[in-house]
Amino acid sequence: MLKKAEKLLLLVRIMFLNPIEFFDRLEAITTSRWEKWFGKRVQYPVINATEVIAQITSLFQSELTTYKEAIETIEFEVAKRMQSLEGIAPFTTAHNADFSLARLCYITCRILKPDIVVETGVAYGVTSAFILKALQVNDNGILYSIDLPPLGKDADNFVGYLVPEELKNRWVLHRGVSKRVLPNLLSQLKKVDIFIHDSLHTYWNIRRELQLVTPYLSRPAAVIADDIQNNTAFQEWVLKTKPSTWLTFQEENKDSVSGVAVFL
Repeated sequence: MLKKAEKLLLLVRIMFLNPIEFFDRLEAITTSRWEKWFGKRVQYPVINATEVIAQITSLFQSELTTYKEAIETIEFEVAKRMQSLEGIAPFTTAHNADFSLARLCYITCRILKPDIVVETGVAYGVTSAFILKALQVNDNGILYSIDLPPLGKDADNFVGYLVPEELKNRWVLHRGVSKRVLPNLLSQLKKVDIFIHDSLHTYWNIRRELQLVTPYLSRPAAVIADDIQNNTAFQEWVLKTKPSTWLTFQEENKDSVSGVAVFL
């Protein structure tokens, strides 16, 4: 893992090679720190992840046991790949999504059988792997992911490291920040069946992503957002868009709150 001085040198190098990326990274650092100091945390009415999954499956009159074996298979595969990251990971594995969030993504994809899934934020690819496994089982759908990897030596080569090779045929990965990539991607896709926010978790970035995707959401559709507890962006969005159902839950192994909204 890189030390602060090494990260600074990488950032300076990017400044000369790719000024736009440099300013995108600088903005992310600045807004994240500002929000850490001055941001307004939200106390959501959280329940546990298992109950959220039970409510989502019940909403669509589906049986959770239908998905149990496939979830265990991909979870085992991803956990095994995580072990091989030890000693070579160019950026912290704290960027990995919690398995409770990944399971929700899997089950939502299995239930809705989406044509188009859009995900912002990949890192090592925990949720990406679960989503792609669901699309493989469905034999339908494409995952479009947007990611600018954290600073690290050869970090680009590790984006999606945890995704099994046999699942990548349904995956289109775009490099960059969502504010630059997402608008054009949405205009090309025309619709989105499932949207997952897991990129920069600042108020302005969450707010921007949710506002951008809203006009493109099909019916039914689902929106899942990670790390929503540090600002009011998700709360403001659900109050404005009035989804058929929305729930918030405490992740199992991270100090994070995630939300899911369903539009019928």
